[in-house]
Amino acid sequence: MSERMMKKSRLLIAALLGTMMIAALTLWGCGGDGTSSYSDPSPTTTKSAAIIGADTLNQWIAEGKLNAPYGSRDRVVVVSTSTVADWTGKGHIPGAVRLGTDELAKDRVEGLALATSMMPDGPMMDTLVQRLGIDANTTIVITLPKNSTLYYQSIAFWDFRYWGFARDRVKILNGGDDAWDVAGLPLSTDATEKYTASTYSVSKNAALKDVLRYSIGEMITRVDALIATPALKDTWQMIDVRGFSTSPYLTNALRLSAYTMYFSRLNGDATKNFVFPDKQTLEARMASIPARDGATDVFASPAKKTIVMCMGSSSAAPSFVLFDAVLNVPEGDIAMYDGSYSQWQNYSAERLLLAYPNASATQISAWAFNNATNPRAQGTMLTTAVPTIWSAFSPVLGPTSTDMNQIETADKAYITPVTTTTGGTSGGGSAPGGC
Repeated sequence: MSERMMKKSRLLIAALLGTMMIAALTLWGCGGDGTSSYSDPSPTTTKSAAIIGADTLNQWIAEGKLNAPYGSRDRVVVVSTSTVADWTGKGHIPGAVRLGTDELAKDRVEGLALATSMMPDGPMMDTLVQRLGIDANTTIVITLPKNSTLYYQSIAFWDFRYWGFARDRVKILNGGDDAWDVAGLPLSTDATEKYTASTYSVSKNAALKDVLRYSIGEMITRVDALIATPALKDTWQMIDVRGFSTSPYLTNALRLSAYTMYFSRLNGDATKNFVFPDKQTLEARMASIPARDGATDVFASPAKKTIVMCMGSSSAAPSFVLFDAVLNVPEGDIAMYDGSYSQWQNYSAERLLLAYPNASATQISAWAFNNATNPRAQGTMLTTAVPTIWSAFSPVLGPTSTDMNQIETADKAYITPVTTTTGGTSGGGSAPGGC
């Protein structure tokens, strides 16, 4: 071979090697933030069910997924809905981050009045996800302390889902820290809360999942529709978890004996957390444990479009998880009425007239749950004045007006997703990418 041919061959080989190196670096860059040697294969945590056991979480930790570098496509953050006292007294999973039970809701104006303990707004959620170290590629595993109420674990699940986190990225550790302890795994009582903050914003999620939440205006519309067209009950159901003796309650709402009606304790031990049943067990319980429709025993359906409610949405949250995470119903077929009784009980005709003495009968009737004809609620509503909650809005704006759905209007405006072509940044600040 001539010298000229040999030089040409060497140049071609060098060019080929250079191209291969660039391709390799590009693929490596898609897998992380370019500052870590963390092995980042295709995500596997998204393939699991939404309800996971201690063995699954322990396996993810053994694989190095817990608190993995930002930008990793299969990183895990364990969020414990816990008070400071439980964090140190009952202990927590090592490496978990604490989400205070007082950080899950916010007082907000909706309809004609201020409502307490509603869905957090965008800035509040940003503060939480950044402090907890969550980014666009994080699988969030929500746990709770030993022998605790299911409320807070379930509310956290609903909050993340509403704010645009996909169902395959939000998990419930079934049984919480009790399940972890029973599996023989250690709990830490270290008081130090170790966080590596992200820069991620929920505004970068693809969309607000407002179909998972009902406002008071949407609730009035749904109740009116069920009253006007009883056949809708063949495909729709409202479930109030406050108990059979609950009064007042919304017309056509089914009442459960308790919010835990379909649950059992871990290992049958009354000192341990309630656990979510699997799909087959839940369907069997729903077919055999009656709810109450007025004075009649009936069975709630796993297949109907469902709205769950309670006193103030807290105790209904586990029922939301049953439909969304266990039954895995189509998105939008389960929603929670955020304000629940603590909101709608303020909308009696008497309270509305005290707040808006110049309102017409038609305007009052548009909002009142105890209107004279076709009342939206069964039982006696409160009538005493609550002057501190009412907003400046006039009741001439009806429940279907977008001006009266202030929470979802504001939250939709907060979501401004971006499209990227990389797998994330070291600060966790990008939207899910296209690598």
